Amino acid sequence: MRLDQRRAGFPGNAFVQVTLDQQGRQALDRFEEAVRKVPEVLACYLLAGQADYMLHLVYRDAPDLERLHTEILTQLPGVVRLQSTMALRTVKRTTELPV
Repeated sequence: MRLDQRRAGFPGNAFVQVTLDQQGRQALDRFEEAVRKVPEVLACYLLAGQADYMLHLVYRDAPDLERLHTEILTQLPGVVRLQSTMALRTVKRTTELPV
């Protein structure tokens, strides 16, 4: 059973690219340990490319997203840049694998 995110009070989805000040193992470990403690972050991916991580997070409304951005995400260890994209609508979401 999957919880309905809107009914749970989190209608918004944002995808945030995170750039760190360093890419050494210790810097990555510190960031990853801290981001695991943020309940609004549903997924965190280490990337190859310009950004270091991609976060999928949920939020209640615009003020809640601003709070997450200014009070939580910018305060994570090593963060120097965030670039957020808000989803307008979820077209497909699954946890099933194509096996």
